[in-house]
Amino acid sequence: MTTELTLDLWAVLSLLIGQTPLDAPKLASALQSPVVQRDIHNAWTDGFFAGPVTLAEGVRIEEAFLRMSRRDPSNAWGLVLKIGGSCVPRAEVLRRHEGLAITGHPRGGSLNEETVWSRPTPWGKLTFGFAERREDCLSTILIAGPAW
Repeated sequence: MTTELTLDLWAVLSLLIGQTPLDAPKLASALQSPVVQRDIHNAWTDGFFAGPVTLAEGVRIEEAFLRMSRRDPSNAWGLVLKIGGSCVPRAEVLRRHEGLAITGHPRGGSLNEETVWSRPTPWGKLTFGFAERREDCLSTILIAGPAW
């Protein structure tokens, strides 16, 4: 079941960042979507999934995946948002988030490999990925804690 929000991607991103460190209840609240713990958990980590969520301007969070350390959940956590729907251009991301640097690039194995732009933050790290398949359109966002 798809959740629909009137917020745009940048408002949702600000909402999530404002709630760091993230956990499953905060993710559910921000996305107004049920969060489900699925098979991606073991003795060291828990994995939670949410989505899809349709945002303003036709942008979609196809899936939100939150992984958290069981030992240190306030520092070791990472949230990946898979972005689809309307294109969010690289130029817009770079304009809104100064200080980003390329920290990863495709190696030629798949059109899903990404050029990754990142920057450190007071709460951890913020990363934007652009897949070769649609190289000018945002495909993933990673919001991660300091120990991730």
